[in-house]
Amino acid sequence: MVFKAISSLKIKVELKPVVDNLVFRLHYRYTYIIFMTSCLLATLYDAIGDKIECITSVDSDSFSDVVNSYCFIMGTFTVDRLHGQKPGVNTAHPGVGPQQPGDELTYHTYYQWVPFVLFIQGVMFYVPHWLWKKSEGGLFRVIIQDLSISDYLGSNLQNYSGRKERFNALSTYITHHMNAHRSWAFKFFLCELLNLCVVVGTLFFTDWFLGGEFLTYGTSVFEVAKLDPENRTDPMSYVFPRMAKCTFKSFGPSGTIQIRDVMCLIATNIINEKIYLFLWVWIVLLTTVTSVWIVYRILTIVLPFFRIFLLK
Repeated sequence: MVFKAISSLKIKVELKPVVDNLVFRLHYRYTYIIFMTSCLLATLYDAIGDKIECITSVDSDSFSDVVNSYCFIMGTFTVDRLHGQKPGVNTAHPGVGPQQPGDELTYHTYYQWVPFVLFIQGVMFYVPHWLWKKSEGGLFRVIIQDLSISDYLGSNLQNYSGRKERFNALSTYITHHMNAHRSWAFKFFLCELLNLCVVVGTLFFTDWFLGGEFLTYGTSVFEVAKLDPENRTDPMSYVFPRMAKCTFKSFGPSGTIQIRDVMCLIATNIINEKIYLFLWVWIVLLTTVTSVWIVYRILTIVLPFFRIFLLK
């Protein structure tokens, strides 16, 4: 029975004609999946507890919920002067401590938008592939016809015997229509160029989104990785603070305004700091690879002898 069941299994191999290249697939396949996975991880608040939790002096769950929601929506802040201080001496946590007149404050309001930004950026990496599929329209598959592996790798043995004649027909077609598909190739080059625009745009938009800290985020993290944790300023705690301050104003029993300077634990930043560290490494590598590939593509366009060299 076991051998009978195994013999009845059928393995389907789907090998379609490839109408792009590896660099192209790095964008719409792998980078798209990375951003969508990061978007999912950024919303897993249940894995780390509440997304934000602020310490208040009022013994009321409803009041604490209001403060938590307010600080998450309106944003928290850290004191720039206190980031270089040793925690436990002048500060409770990096950037968290008593502020003085004239101190510069860094407000953190981005974390509520992180899942939305990651999702939109992931879609943008897929757009060039979608445009290319619409422009290509299956032309490549029609030209090669039965010469693709998925067509002749089957039970019909006639595909094997007539394969040489089909190659000769394809060679004749290419020879007589050498310049007939320039617009097709030009569209592909534009989509490749659009890939570069998307990854470079993502790099600089993320830097703006994180307050100008993303471009040097990865190098800063790697530079301090080998230092003593107690005597270093962690870049991740600066860009993605786990503890921050929030000012909440409310009315007291007599109607006067009470100002509470609360300290908040931003648990969601524990995931965000790892996500963006990985994204920094991936985007920098992808930008480098794509830039080199675009230079290679330009050389194939403007230098005829380079094209002949590649064909030979």
